[in-house]
Amino acid sequence: MSFGSVVGSGIFVITGQETRYDAGPAIILSYAVSGFSALLSVLCYTEFAVEIPVAGGSFSYLRVELGDFVAFIAAGNILLEAIVGAAGLARSWSSYFASMINTDTDFLRIRVSYFADGFNLLDPIAAVVLLIADGIAMSGTRRTSILNWISSVLSFMVILFIIVIGFIRGKTSNLVPFFPYGARGVFRAAAVVYWSYTGFDMVATMAEETKNPTRDIPLGLVGSMSMITVVYCLMALVLSMMQKYNEVDANAAYSVVFEKIGMTWAKYLVSICALKGMTRAC
Repeated sequence: MSFGSVVGSGIFVITGQETRYDAGPAIILSYAVSGFSALLSVLCYTEFAVEIPVAGGSFSYLRVELGDFVAFIAAGNILLEAIVGAAGLARSWSSYFASMINTDTDFLRIRVSYFADGFNLLDPIAAVVLLIADGIAMSGTRRTSILNWISSVLSFMVILFIIVIGFIRGKTSNLVPFFPYGARGVFRAAAVVYWSYTGFDMVATMAEETKNPTRDIPLGLVGSMSMITVVYCLMALVLSMMQKYNEVDANAAYSVVFEKIGMTWAKYLVSICALKGMTRAC
């Protein structure tokens, strides 16, 4: 469950942006640093989940330990994280969709001239995607759970495909220079790609329904987070091997890179997987 909750949309959304503008091929180190930081958070969640095996997650933990006010602040932050994250995913959804139909990633967006650059592209497709995702979520818990399970299996298969093809078709010469933006760029990217690791708290909320939370929760959280970190580092590595960091598409990196290496059919496969994952996570 932890693997399915974390892996999916994040790796497709921000890896290209951070590879091109912040870290270069050293994005693999950014994911390693973020993975270690996420593992520290996982250890904290594990401790709380074992001591306070309830379904409320971090809200319940803080309410018990620090009181209602701190829990209220935490709940507000969690809600803000969900809203901002969903908006970012929906915007990336339109970028991957535009890439899949062979148009510019901003083709489906509306440019507003009197807004500042960087904030002047309205995305109606993203709004529609959010409404559809909300409709799916409200259709029922059982149906949503089945769709999430199928989505997780398909995502894992496509991610495995990307890693294998990346090592076969990639070139180690594309990894030079490895630190084009220096150590500062690596840590700047690490702060952003940490978002790809969010979702592990879903397992902690299952402690109340687990027969042996003292054993199962630590094993599930720590084991899955370690595996996820390895998968993310491998995906970041193969992206940099398949294309020079300064040529990576910031909006739809994994679909565009397959087109660049002559595997256009794989571009559509990756785009569909990314779109599916982002729809599930919205």
